[in-house]
Formats: sequence, C-alpha cells, structure tokens
Amino acid sequence: MVHDKKFIHTDITNFRDIGGYQTSDGHLKAGIFFRSGELYNLKPQNIDFLSNTIHLKKIYDFRRPEEINNRPDTNIENILYENINLMSSPGQANPSLKNMVIASNIEEHMLSVYSELVLSPSSQRGYHQFLVELLNSTEPIIFHCFAGKDRTGFAAALLLKIAGVSEADIFEDYLLTNKARKKENAQILTRFQKTLSPEKLSALNVSLNVKAAYLAHAFDLVKQRYGAFNTYLEKGLQLPANYISNFREMYIK
Repeated sequence: MVHDKKFIHTDITNFRDIGGYQTSDGHLKAGIFFRSGELYNLKPQNIDFLSNTIHLKKIYDFRRPEEINNRPDTNIENILYENINLMSSPGQANPSLKNMVIASNIEEHMLSVYSELVLSPSSQRGYHQFLVELLNSTEPIIFHCFAGKDRTGFAAALLLKIAGVSEADIFEDYLLTNKARKKENAQILTRFQKTLSPEKLSALNVSLNVKAAYLAHAFDLVKQRYGAFNTYLEKGLQLPANYISNFREMYIK
C-alpha cells in the first residue's frame, strides 16, 4: 500500500519516489524512479536536493516544444536532460494547461487524452524510447510533464505494471497526484478566477485533478486493442518479448 513517506520533503510540484512498492516477486527498488510536474524555475534548495540528496542523473521531459519554450526546465549541472514529446501526432488531444482551460467537455477531453496516450504513434514511440532507455542504466532518473498527472501518470502506471505492482497500488499511486497538487492547483485557479466564468473555472478544477476512470479507460483500451498487457508492450510499444524479465532482473529486489 502507499504511505505518506512517498512524499519526500521538497516543494517540487507533484514529486515522489515510485519505488518501494511490493511486486509479485519482491519490491521495486527505491531511490531510482522519481516523478514530478515541470521543473521550471527551481529554487537553489531544489537543485541541491536533486543533485546531492537523490543524486539524480537524468531528466525526462514529456512536454510539447511550446510548453518547454514557455516554461523550460532549470538547467542543472551534471544532470542529463532529454525531451520525449509524447503528443506530437497531428490532431492529438493536448493535456497542456491551455487546453485544460478551453476544453468544452472536460471529461470527454480527458478520456481522449488517455486514448491518445495508449494508441497514438507518437505516444507509443515515446514510451518505447523511455522504457528502452531504462535498461541502459540503473542510475536515478525523474520523468515529468506539465502537471505530472497524465503523460507522467500513465508512464508511472506502465512502469509499475511492468514491475509487477498490484493494480490497487498502481491506482493508489496515480491518485496521489490529487493530494500532491492541491497547493499548485489552488494557485492556478486563483490566477484564472477573474478571467474565466464560474462554469469554466469549475471545469478547470476538474481537469487539474486525476480520476481513476481516466487510468481505467487507458487500461481498458489496452485490453480491447491488444488483448493483454504483454501484447501491448510487444505490438504497441515495440518492446522485446523479454523486456519485463530484463526490467525485473535490474529493478526488483
């Protein structure tokens, strides 16, 4: 089960270690896989924390180029940076803050986002690239998008499912975002209070949080289109048949 100790003391948005979970044959190693929201304009103590407390070696940024241009990650000496734009396919639903504000039917919009994360070519290529690179090194990494809830949330769910973590714990970790983003979400709502109608503000509030139904929709799509999770990894994400066994050999103790 998930405990509050998952939230390491830092004010980095939606930050947590997703290691430590019980798996089907052990525990996912802690101190290696971290998730968060954007790493824009980090304070010196945040930089010190990433560099010298968790000894981070690489940042994976899942955002679009325009998101990065507006709010680039802080450049940190001796920490590698890689952008994997998960949503570059034409016509993709966009989980950026801008689209959260203008979406007319937010529930429908969010389900479309998760459909794209599972099925679109750019998302499948991106998750393939991310997961393949995890087998190159066991050094600490962090992965994030804007809010750290959708693109990042599905990445974390994939990683935990590959590790053999129970579905209950996968969903519980996913929903921790609502607790972790409470302060930041309140700030965003305050920023838009004078420019959005009450209806739009309410919709934005919904979109800034995650619902179990979103992740359930993604996993249902995997079953509908591929029959089994392993088949999705092999046929959708183009991962080798031995990917799960190789991952577990490296990261399960």
